Amino acid sequence: MKNQTGIWLDFKDAYIIAFDEEGNAAVKHIHSTVTHPATKGGSRSKSPWGPQFSPPDDTNLERAKHEEHHYFKQILEHVNSDAKDIVIFGPAEAKLGLKKEIENIKHYKPRLLGALPSDYITQNQMVALMRDFFQNPEKYHKEKEEV
Repeated sequence: MKNQTGIWLDFKDAYIIAFDEEGNAAVKHIHSTVTHPATKGGSRSKSPWGPQFSPPDDTNLERAKHEEHHYFKQILEHVNSDAKDIVIFGPAEAKLGLKKEIENIKHYKPRLLGALPSDYITQNQMVALMRDFFQNPEKYHKEKEEV
């Protein structure tokens, strides 16, 4: 294991697990400020059976999109510059957003090995999962293909 990094994330938290050349793991925790607000408000017209008014949702969606972009950039800033390989795990759609963010960066040095599904797990389980992935990557790619 040489300079490999695993990232477990959802929209609330991210854990960056970096392995050094001896295989020792260092874990960084990043808490997210991303909010996904539901559309609020709305009212009936004064006339019976009249149309409902609902507030514009575009501003909420744009705000959430910018918050996600900032969150992903914050995660990537914490990835070691000497990392060679990165793998992303997580239970939510956040892993796919981070994958897109990495793919949009031209000449990003670490190689992205994949974005794979994972449950909510403890920090020790994350380290064990990342260690197992980097030692046996073919096991995880076969599972991904079977699904």
